[in-house]
Order: sequence, then C-alpha cells, then structure tokens
Amino acid sequence: MILRQRVLSRLLVHLPWRRPPPSLSFSGCTAAVPLRSGVQWRHLSSSSSADGDCVLDKYRIAPDTHALVGSPRLYPTTPSEVIAYKKRMMRSFPLPFIRNVSIIAHVDHGKTTLTDALLRRAGLLPEGATGTFTDRLAVERERGITIKAQTCSVFMRRTTPAGVEEEYLLNLIDTPGHVDFQYEVSRSLSASDAALLLVDVSQGVEAQTMAQFYAALEHDLTIIPVLTKLDQVLNDAQVDKAMQQLEDSTGLLRREAVLTSAKSKEGIEAVFAAIIDRVPAPTGREGFSDLRQLPLMHPDSEQRREAEAALVPLRALLFDCWTAESSGMDNSHLAGDGGDPTLDLRRGGAPLAKEGVYCLVRVLDGTVTPETTVTFCHSRHAFEVQEVGLIHPTLHPTAALTAGVVGYIFLPGLRKNEIRIGDTLCTLPTKRHRLASATAAEAEGEAAAADAQYVVHPVPGFKQVQPVVFAGFYPDEDEYISQLREAVELLCINDPSVTVEPLHCQALGQGLQLGFLGLLHMQVFKERLLAEFHQSVLVTPPQVQYKFVATGDDPADERAWQVLTVQNWRWPHEGVQLYLEPYVHATVVTPRDYLNAINQAALMQFRGEQEDMRVIDDARVVVRYRMPLADLARGFFSLVKSASRGYATLDYDDPVYVESDLVKVDMVINKAKISALSLICPRRDAQEHGRRMTASLKENLLRSTVDLPLQACLGNKIIARETVKAYRKDVTAKIHAGDISRKQKKWADQKKGKERMARRSLGTVTLDQNVLAAAMGATTAK
Repeated sequence: MILRQRVLSRLLVHLPWRRPPPSLSFSGCTAAVPLRSGVQWRHLSSSSSADGDCVLDKYRIAPDTHALVGSPRLYPTTPSEVIAYKKRMMRSFPLPFIRNVSIIAHVDHGKTTLTDALLRRAGLLPEGATGTFTDRLAVERERGITIKAQTCSVFMRRTTPAGVEEEYLLNLIDTPGHVDFQYEVSRSLSASDAALLLVDVSQGVEAQTMAQFYAALEHDLTIIPVLTKLDQVLNDAQVDKAMQQLEDSTGLLRREAVLTSAKSKEGIEAVFAAIIDRVPAPTGREGFSDLRQLPLMHPDSEQRREAEAALVPLRALLFDCWTAESSGMDNSHLAGDGGDPTLDLRRGGAPLAKEGVYCLVRVLDGTVTPETTVTFCHSRHAFEVQEVGLIHPTLHPTAALTAGVVGYIFLPGLRKNEIRIGDTLCTLPTKRHRLASATAAEAEGEAAAADAQYVVHPVPGFKQVQPVVFAGFYPDEDEYISQLREAVELLCINDPSVTVEPLHCQALGQGLQLGFLGLLHMQVFKERLLAEFHQSVLVTPPQVQYKFVATGDDPADERAWQVLTVQNWRWPHEGVQLYLEPYVHATVVTPRDYLNAINQAALMQFRGEQEDMRVIDDARVVVRYRMPLADLARGFFSLVKSASRGYATLDYDDPVYVESDLVKVDMVINKAKISALSLICPRRDAQEHGRRMTASLKENLLRSTVDLPLQACLGNKIIARETVKAYRKDVTAKIHAGDISRKQKKWADQKKGKERMARRSLGTVTLDQNVLAAAMGATTAK
C-alpha cells in the first residue's frame, strides 16, 4: 500500500498538467456586527487565527467530486503538499449559500456610493482609497456617472442565534442609471436573482426608477426597496413621504424598505442581512462537466463509468466581455499608502494576457475549469478556457467556477465576430450529449446523433436592443482608417450595443457609421476612443433610423420594411410606397412650476402629443407624450433639463414606426454635395433645417480666395442659400486720384482671376470638427 502511494505521487509530479493559479486573497479584518435578529457577521480574512492556522484551513473540504479541491487530476499535488494546496484554493460554495443581486436606481440616487460602502464594510477596498471603486473608466470619473456595469464578489460569514456558522458568496452588480445605458442594466439583470431598487429620500420616485422597476419585473426578479441618503433628511415626514411614493408607484410595501446612508454608514449591515435573507438562492445542477475534471481512476473501472454518467453539461450565460486593450481601467484611485495603482491589470505580478477576450459569465449548470473546452451555442465555435476566476474586487484566478457563481473566464484567440452577448457557453462531456438544435451531421454522424440521450438547451438570452441614433465617424486623415477600425472593434467588444458599418464620404473619405442608444452614449463612445486608443475622430450630425415600404409590398408586414438611410435614399418615383418614422412614448416627471414650459415646448416645437398627465404629490406631476424619436434625440431631453433647472427626469420606451412624409435635405458646398451633412426630416421642417444649417456653416467655414456658395437642396430645388465671402486684395491701393476706368480695369482683372481659381477649386472644401459640431448643433436646435 505504501509503495503504491509512492508510485502514484511520483507519477503525479511528472505529469504535464497545469500548475495551480495564484492564490485567492481575502482582504479585510475580522469584525463582529450585531444585527436586530441576533445574527453576527464576519467577513473572511487572510489573517491568522489564534492557533496560527489560516482561516481557510478550518474549512471542511468535502471529499466528493463536487468539492474541486485536492483533486490530483485537476492540479498535480503530493501527499505532503495537501495542506498548503488547500490554502491556495477556494472551496466550492453550495447553491443555498450564493446570492446574485443587481443594484438599480435612477440617475444619481446613490448606487455606486452604496456599492462602495458595502465593499468597504466587507474590507475589500484598501485603506486610503479615494473616489468610487465601480466607476473605473476614466470617462466615468470625469463625468461622475456610471457607464459600465461592474461586478464584485464578497465573502461573508455569519453566526446564527443557534450558534451555527454559515458562509456566503455575494455577487454584487452596480448598474448605470441613465436611459442611454439601459442595455447594460438588462444584461446585469439577466445574471441576477434579485435587485436592490434604490430611491433617494430627498428626491423620491423618478422616471428611471419606474423604468428600472419594470425591467426587474420583466426578468422575474425579487425586488428589495432601499431608501438612500438618510443623512440629507431634515425630518421624519420626508422619509414617510418617500415611502408613500414608493408604495403608490410600485406596490412595494413600506415595511419591506431598508433605510441606509452610505455617507454615515447607517444601515449597511441591514442591507447585507436583506440580501442573505430575502434574495433567493440560484438554482442549477452541480457537478463536473468535463472528463478532464475527474480524479484519476482506471478507465475501465466501474467507478469511472459512474463518474462519466454523472457528468453535468455546462451552461453559462455570457453577459459581458472585454479585452486588456479595451478595459479602459483607471485604478489610480485605488492605491492607498504604498498601494499598486495597476492592481486591476495584474495578477501575482504578471500582466494580463493581450491576445484573447475576458468573458463575464453566470454559471447556471455544471462546472468550468482551466483547460475546459467550451462551445458557443450560437456560432458553434469551440475554445479552450485558459483561466477562470472571480472579481474580488480585482481579477483573482480560482480553480473553477461552479453552478450559481458569477465570474470571468479567459478565452485566448477569440475574435469580435465570434462573440454574441447573451449567448450560452456549454460543454458536451461525452458523445451521448448534443446541443438542442444540432443536426445529425453536426453531431458526428447520424449514429452518434441517434445515440445521444442528453440534450443541452441554450439559455434564453436577454432582449437585444436596437440603436436609436446613427452617426458617421471619420479619422483625421484617410491613412488612419485602419487604426480607427481596429480601435472601434476592440471597444465594441466591451460595448456590444454599438453597431458598425463602413461608410464613405466625398469630402471626408473612408469612415464608419456607428449606431448608439442615445446622444450621451455617442459622446461617451467618442471620448473613450480618444482616452483609451488616442483616436481623434470627426463625427457627423446624428440621425435616427427611418424605414420605407417598396411599391407592391404589404405595409402591414414588418418583414417588408426596409432601412432607409442617407446613403440608400429613394424618392417615391423610385419605387417607394410610403415612408415610416419612429415614434416613442416619453414620460416626464417634473415639478409643477416647470410644467407649462415643458408642455408648451413639447407641443409647439417637438411635434409632441400629450397622452396622459398624473399627479404624484403636491409638488410633482407625471406627463406622458407621444413624439417622433428624431425630435426627442435632437433636443427635447436637453430642453427638459434646462427648462426645469435639472429637476425634471425623462424616460422613453421602444420606438414604434408610423407613416410619415419624409424628404432628404442635401447640403451643397461650392457645387459639391456633402453626404456627411445630408439629413432626413419631415417635409414641413425641411426649409427650417436648411436655413439653420447654411447659417451655421457660414459662420464656421474658413474663408478662402474664392466665394463659397452654401446651398440646402430638396432634390433639385434650392430651399436655402448663403455665401462665404472670399478674401479680397485691394488691387487699387497704389492707384491715387485719377480716371475711374483704371480702377475698374483692375477690378475686372481681379474678378477674372477669381473665376479661374473657382473653376480649378471646384468641389474642394475642408471640414474640421468645429464645422461638424456647429452643423450638429444646428440639427439639434429648435
């Protein structure tokens, strides 16, 4: 028996298996916090206990196949290394002790601040850290808003009144609040089992509060109301008023609300208790998902056959991804005294790998480990996992991700066109497993497909959103188009809601047409290109997506609707039956003092139709409008904010296409049509848009040696015209008093020379970012 153990240990040492990843560190100090229920909490610590053993050493490691700890098949060990090996590994958490929760709220209601307070209470943020942890993009820190949803895993331990010690893994996801980033919220909710709905006590229920509430209901999540910013409350009546608003608007009972203040650290323990007690545990099937995850055993043994029969196919939902180049992390605020500002980009002193994609997944069934081969259900492409781990709060490699856990996996060699956010990553452990939509030919022959007894079904992905506005992005110089295309592709891996199409303009050259979820989304994307990839671009005025129905097609059939853009514009005599324009339902929550100004502008300037008005309380009302998406994107949101001095909020739903009389207005500069400045608008607004555009270009275009005629054309009809006067030399300066015919001769010669120069410079014009920005302002002005 002893000889057998020695031989086995030598074999394990020399086998070419992967070495264990760097250790998982648990920061923080041990503390006990009494709660109302008598439960005591302690977050996990890497400090030594009284007897000198690490806290992790006291964990009871289960010997079954689900523990993933001490398995020599996964990582080579020898009997003398077992204790040290357990220190390096994180044991698997059973499903009843895992909680996945998203934090949702209106803009500036304290989501990020509360998340930071939870992380500080758990001891995950270093001493001396400043700013907010989850706002890690440079653009987020400059603007003071959350753009990307960020996740963090927290380990907590509590002692029940019965003296039983329980350990929990909490996955917290901080989400954006702006309407332009609703796609980020949808992806985060798809990976959660519950949501913390935050409401600012001083502001009450806002438009985005209701939008986030309905989104959580659509995902069938448990909703826990949390009232924030108690430190700003003047009296108890203000808290009671906010609770009443919350109860009337959402139906959530006031006794369910948790009162917190991240600034004064009040109610933080109550939030942890609510997550543990009220968030449902994830459901799924636990077990190994790959033959290489099994311990060493004889291939023909009965134990081996039983282990293969017990394999659980992996199913993991992909809801975010990024690359090392597109991470855009600004971690200088995390460095305390002697801290490492590049902590988020390093693991054990080694920089992140450059070739490949980091995928953030929610494991539903099975287990994923390094060297596991995963398959994308949509594209059927297979990749080998190089690394798995948790975000705690930075990237920490672990041995495995088990069912119910939210973590990251690194896939080397993965490209952008092979990624589809919302896709399912799965494994086919044996030939008896196949995908639900796999045909006989895809399942290694008809015999194998017929013999397959286990069918792996993809996870229903979350709702895909359609872009709202489109704009052309052009590099400063034509030779930089390849660098711009590469930067956009890398950034789109981290922001998959952006659509990309090639574009060409006579004046600006090669470019890209990008689709965004709103004007703020477009501005943030442009700033990220400059901050993370040093790409300075020219951006054309934004446009919404119109559609048309060709002659002979059925207008009631949405499949017959075709996308209409400036590039593929077709007039009615070219086979167009009718045009379609997107309309939305906009909901405005505003104080009563500003209602008249907003209502008048919506009805008179933005083609809005008031559908409903409801009184929330003595000071605020909710107004619902139906208006074109183009008018909302071009200036209604800015007007709501300016007219209400920032107190009003706006939200809108998905667009609905309605028949409309549309025309295309072309801008002609120096007898050359500039497609980058062309726009589609209703016929009744065409002349007004043309006049504003020509006036704006006249003020911002640089003067030259010849006159530049500026024309706004509706087909062959000129509806607006301006002229940029040329520089003119005083050719009669040396001619003193005398015959006027001498001056007239000089003027005639100068005029002929100008005409010759104009013929040679036909169509040549330089458009810089100032001109395009002025044109964009002209299209958004009302």
